Formats: sequence, C-alpha cells, structure tokens
Amino acid sequence: MNGIAGAWNLDRRPMARDAVAAMSGRLRHRGRDGEAMRIEGAVGFACQHSWVTPEEHGEHQPLAIEHAGQSAMLVMDGRLDNRAELIGALGLHASLSDARLVLAAYEAFDEGFAERLSGDFALAIFDSRRQRLVLARDAIGVRPLYYFHSRSFCAFASEIKGLLAHPEITAHPDDEGVADFMLVGSRPLDHQDLTCFKGISSVVPAHLVIVTPERLTRRRYWDFDTHTALRLRSFDEYVDAFRERFAEAVKRRTRSRYPVAVSVSGGLDSSSIFCEAETLRRSGAVPVPGVRGISYVSNRRETDEQHYLRDIEAQFGVSFDRFPIEPLIGLVDGAEAQITAIEAPFVDYMWGVTRELHTRAAATGARSMLSGHWGDQMLFSSAYLIDLLRRGAVSTIWRHTREYARYFGSQEASRRRRLLLVDAVRYHVPRSIAPPLKWLRLQLLDRRRTKDWFAAAFLKSALRHRYRLATFERAFHSAHAQAVYIEARSKYQVQCMEWNAKVGALHGLDLAYPFLDRDLIAFIMSIPGDVHAYNGVPRALLREGMRGVLPDSIRARTWKSDFSPFVNMGLSHDAAVILQTLTPDCLGVRFGYLDAERLAPELARLAAGLNAADCVNSWNLGDTYGLEMWLRVFWKNEAKAQGSVATEAPLSHA
Repeated sequence: MNGIAGAWNLDRRPMARDAVAAMSGRLRHRGRDGEAMRIEGAVGFACQHSWVTPEEHGEHQPLAIEHAGQSAMLVMDGRLDNRAELIGALGLHASLSDARLVLAAYEAFDEGFAERLSGDFALAIFDSRRQRLVLARDAIGVRPLYYFHSRSFCAFASEIKGLLAHPEITAHPDDEGVADFMLVGSRPLDHQDLTCFKGISSVVPAHLVIVTPERLTRRRYWDFDTHTALRLRSFDEYVDAFRERFAEAVKRRTRSRYPVAVSVSGGLDSSSIFCEAETLRRSGAVPVPGVRGISYVSNRRETDEQHYLRDIEAQFGVSFDRFPIEPLIGLVDGAEAQITAIEAPFVDYMWGVTRELHTRAAATGARSMLSGHWGDQMLFSSAYLIDLLRRGAVSTIWRHTREYARYFGSQEASRRRRLLLVDAVRYHVPRSIAPPLKWLRLQLLDRRRTKDWFAAAFLKSALRHRYRLATFERAFHSAHAQAVYIEARSKYQVQCMEWNAKVGALHGLDLAYPFLDRDLIAFIMSIPGDVHAYNGVPRALLREGMRGVLPDSIRARTWKSDFSPFVNMGLSHDAAVILQTLTPDCLGVRFGYLDAERLAPELARLAAGLNAADCVNSWNLGDTYGLEMWLRVFWKNEAKAQGSVATEAPLSHA
C-alpha cells in the first residue's frame, strides 16, 4: 500500500515543492517506509511508501524512464495479478516490481497499457513528451484515486484530504455526492465519479482519466464480457473450474513479504478464504511467511460461531486471535477519526469492532488483510430464476425455492417467489412503460417511510431521478449475468471499498477481497445461475469446491450470523449523544440538508424504535449522525465563524 499524490500546473507555472509536500504530508499514515518526491518543471509527484510484495521492497517512487531529456514519471498504489503475462510479453526480468512493469507497459503500448493490467491498483503517469497526465484505476475499484481539475492545474491523490492540502483547492460540499451517500437505493447508478466534495472527482473503476493542457477526457479501458456464456459438461466440471479460480484469487492476494491476516468469522466465505490461504502456504504455492486468523466473537445464540472456529483450528492446528464484540459496540467513540479517514458522511455502525480488528491484524506484522466481504453479492443471486422461467422450468423454480427455506427461512423463500413475479414484469415489459410501473411497484411494495427529517428542497432535488431506469451499453446472455454485473459495478459497493481502503490505511493494512477478483467474477457471470445455486443450494460451487479443505460443518451450514442486535444495541447506547448532537441548530440544518422543525420529532421516533427486528431505524439514525460529523470535521472553522445562528444561509451555497 502506497499513498500517491501529485499536481501539474497546466499554465506552465513552476510547481511549488511546498504544495506537493503538503499533499503528501496528509497521506503520511500510508508511508511507514518513507516518502519520496520528484519535481520536474510544472509537475510534481510524491509517494508515501508501504511495501507489501517481495518485488517492491526497497523501491522508491516516483519512478521515471528518460529519453533525450524527456521522461515518463509514475507513482502507483497497488498490486498486479498478471505479472507473468507482462514479463513474457515485454521480455523483462521476473524480479522487477509491479510499478516497473506498469511503466514498461506504458512505454510499449502507450494508452493501451491499462487494458493489459489486471489487479488492484491506482496509478498516475506524467508523460513530458506527449504533455499529458494519465490516471488509471483497477477494474473493480479496490484502490481509491481522486482528482481535481481546473483551467490552471490538475491534482490527484489516494485520499481526498491529500487534495484539500493543496493551497488552491477549497473544500465545499457537493449536494449530489451527499445524496448518493444518504439516499442509497434511490439514486441513479451512473456518475460514479461523484464525491461529497464539489470539484473533486473519483477515478471510476476500469477507467482512464487523460489530462492535457487543452482538455480532460475519461474513457473505459476494460469491461466484462457479458455476451458469452460458458457451458461445461457437468456440475463437477463447474466445481473444478470454480475451485481453480478461487484458489488463484486467494493466491494473488497472499503475495506478501509479510504475514497475511484474514478476518475469519466462522462463516462460509471468510472461513473458505482462510483455509485456502493456509493450504496454499503449506503446499509452498505462495511464499507468504504466515496466515493469521483474527475473529470477533459473541456468545449470543444468533451470532455464536465459535464452534466453527474451533473446527478450523483443530483441522489445521492453528489458533485464532479472538476478541469479544460486546464491549466494543457503538459508533460515537472515535467518530471524528473515522470520518477524517473515510472523508464521507458515514459512520460504521460497529466502528469499535472494526477498529479492534484492524489493530490486531496490524499487530501480527501483517501489511494486508483478506476479507470475505462481497461473497454475499458475488456468490448468490436469485435472478437466475428469471432464466429458468424463460425456459419454462416452473417445476425447477418451485424445487429451488423450496430448498431456499433451509437456508433463508420459509418467509424469505416465499418472498423470493413473490418477487419473481415482479422481476418477470421488470425484465420483459417495454422500456417505455417501465418507469410508471416502477413508480407503482414502489408505491405498493416499498414500505419504507419517507425520510422526513431531511429538508424538503434537498429531498426534491436528490430524488428527482428516483423512477429512472438503469441503462447499460451492453447486452447480457442471461438475467443471472446482468445481476452479477450490476453488483460488480454498483456505485454503493465502490463507495464501501473506498472507505474500507482508507480505514485499513490508518493501520498500515491493504484490504483485499478474493471474491472481487476480476477473473473469478467473470467466471461467475458466464455460467448458468442454476449451476451456481445447484439444486437450489446457495453457494453450491463454493461448498463443493472447498470439499476436503474446509471443515464439513462449515460447508454444510444453513444459517448466517445476524449482527442486527449489536447494531441496535450500539445505537441505543449512543442515542442520547446523537440526539444532543443533532439539534435544530446543527450544521446539517445550516447547510440545508436537514429540516429544523421535523428533525427532533423524527429522530426521537427513530430512537424509540431501535429494538426492532431489523436495523432500519439504527441505520437512519447513524447515517444522519454521520452527516453531521462529516460537516463538523471538514467545516468546523466555518461553523465557528457562523456561530449558533440557525437562520444563516447554508455554508455550501455561500
């Protein structure tokens, strides 16, 4: 993990070293192995180093290739997964670092270099010969990268705070970006470049941003093949193919000179990752010095997974580092530090647990931590029922949904059958009549209350596209493929990856997700959904693929832990502080996001319902508190200048 930053004065002014140093200094938490900087005329790059892979150890960026007084300069955060392919294509030595390989690929393939890269990365290249700055981000969006562009200069950084350190960039809230975070599920899927800061954009996954003195352009350099279906001869062949790709996904993320930590809950996804990583280590397939399991545990019936952890420990002869959840519930303690890290109006509902997990992982000497996150999204979707319906396989649909009851409960199985009828209409009606049908569906089936604590003007603007349909510039060979693609390209998932990466960076950790491996997702997208849920069994390929590696007790699990009680308990614990913070004079009101009159009664209603069976009230209360804390962290000086007068004009529109 590195922290990268840089700027280019498009008007050819000499770059001020102090400006680049200030940007880099705000990323110092990413640089346990030191800092380096390079200034060339109007351009300055900087890198905070934290070495993970054996090949990059001791490397100092920015790197440069020079020809006749002209140069191409690079800084990079990340890891390449197709090193062997690049080394063979370019005729290079196997000891070269990933960053060196990227720079060589740029020299060989010009703008076409990015489509030849696979891995988790964010990078910037300044080419003095062509007078252009190139920014690139990995296909899924695991590593964050942000930029600011004006007529006079362009700047980039791994984190927004690095950009805000530049003397010519002033922080202002962006209402569209705030709406994206506060109104998840009610916003368009496009405009993934939005952030919560006006004028600051995120490089969209699988995209290049190319800046010249005349213009800025963005273009996609890679995408999934959604047209081609993969058909094998038997379920066993699908299992073998899945296992091969899953093992490779784990192997790629355990390429480290240091021990690798794994967050292990005892669930199917995280346990599979740990068992696969440890199996690979023992076989010598990866040279990682150790795999360390970290687990947060509870004795509550609905979350007690410790007997599964003991089964893994017994099978592999290992011992997990455990810590209890209960003393760490709540989200107020450390909220400012969290908001400063993630740079968005959001607080982790179990922040104490997250912080302790990262602290313990770093204490093992690890510089990367693997997680089972996004296994739910990538490994199971009932959208394949649409494909079965199109084939007239009604009896198969009934059989599969009956099997769902073993894993999700009878009520959820019935709900999925009902939703199948809605989905059948959604997938097949003409687009011209789909928007009014979407409106009707939300009116009849969406039981969520309007978020009346938000200001009416903000809601009206934020929800103006609520009934607009998602559009795709591609065709899909199946409804299953489309569902997986939407998850892989979800704006919300990318936002989550960004703040996860920045929280990990606080503790010197790269966070890595085997279930977000590009090749693994492409495989899942290509196969029939009813194979992925063979005979109606969720995650059937993972269950069968891990036979002999994962304890059978975990492979056969039919339930998932429910952490909702801890979320509700944490919000109940902090409710008094939250309500005292969200007054009619709070910044959320003064910035025009919250309604001064409705705020107190609506939040009191949410606080009174924190013991509900779900977490909706807790999420709403926590998210509103997160908005207020974000405003306080990034605009506290303006808040002091405004005093306590609630009738002042919103600061964002000053």
